[in-house]
Amino acid sequence: MFLCAYLFLINLLTFILFGLDKAKASTHSWRIPEKTLLLLSFAAGFPGGWLAMLLFRHKIKDFSFLPYMILITLSWLIGIIVFLRLNS
Repeated sequence: MFLCAYLFLINLLTFILFGLDKAKASTHSWRIPEKTLLLLSFAAGFPGGWLAMLLFRHKIKDFSFLPYMILITLSWLIGIIVFLRLNS
């Protein structure tokens, strides 16, 4: 139960912060640091991050950011596959 609540909240927070960063980028105001967005994605918020990136069209062409998101996603997917294979 705790895991489901954590995953929901971290993805919701990540999604919201990506959206806020997009809004701030369009008004040229203070931005949310990329490190924060990546840290939230690494903390299991990568689905929310990807959803926000696609929905808001934010950081899709940022070639200094995108490789990190791909690496985080692949790391999680590999980790999940290994975990499932070890526990089956």
